[in-house]
Amino acid sequence: MKTSFAALLAACALTACAAQAPIALKDMDSFHIGGREVTISGKPVKEVTFTPGGVPAKVDPNGVYLVEQMYVQYFIPANQRGALPLLMWHGGGLTGATYETTPDGREGWLNYFLKKGWAVYNSDAVERGRSGWAMYPDVLKGEPVFLTKENPFERFRIGAGAGSYSEDPAKRKVLPGQPVPGRRV
Repeated sequence: MKTSFAALLAACALTACAAQAPIALKDMDSFHIGGREVTISGKPVKEVTFTPGGVPAKVDPNGVYLVEQMYVQYFIPANQRGALPLLMWHGGGLTGATYETTPDGREGWLNYFLKKGWAVYNSDAVERGRSGWAMYPDVLKGEPVFLTKENPFERFRIGAGAGSYSEDPAKRKVLPGQPVPGRRV
């Protein structure tokens, strides 16, 4: 039932745009792999406000955490043709979302390979996206690094350099010579 509902949701989301062909899935799910447990103790209970103007809540940071794990979401097409599944493993501080769409909003490599019949495993590496974050310096040294929207567009051969990103997709300056504008090759 869970798989059927997830497949229905994915099919609805993917067919929201009439110009895009639907994707039929046999299975879709997710899991975490690797990681280790870390116990935090002796920290004070904090009062935090999760949203501006919201009601403060008490958060006890003491307990057991799973850290350094990878999150993987997989998609198995209904008409599978590929002999082995593909693992989409991003780099450069990005997340698996890199493979879901292009910077200009078109379908990404994940959908492309699914439509060709390949099972696709899309990962968020350790400390990225849905893999989770170490919350205290005694678990992981240093601070988390967050990227601006401009950063990956300008850094990974999509944009034509500093200042090439624009909120307006029509004004983005794509690096010349790409066979598919907006898609990293």
